[in-house]
Amino acid sequence: MRYAGDTQDGGAGKTFQGTGNPEACLDLLKELVYKDPCKPKPCAIGAVYQPTLPPDMDFYAVGSFHYTLDAIDALDKDGRYIPSVGFEKAIEYCRKVSKHCVL
Repeated sequence: MRYAGDTQDGGAGKTFQGTGNPEACLDLLKELVYKDPCKPKPCAIGAVYQPTLPPDMDFYAVGSFHYTLDAIDALDKDGRYIPSVGFEKAIEYCRKVSKHCVL
């Protein structure tokens, strides 16, 4: 993925161009989002602490999370998200040619 634009211009002039290369996308995320050390671990995004949930606790996501995960078939038959499946499905989706990336 290539990015061009000024981060100080309020959103104008930004161009994102996909490459169909999810590994390059992960590298970019590491550079932009995960550049600060995570302390204390584990972290959710960047250096923001994310406590581990107990295995017997239900977690409910709100907003568009459900729709996005459902669109890439990352939910089980009961509508639950399994992170390893979500990661695999995201990689699969990111490898598609742009004309096939319709949700």
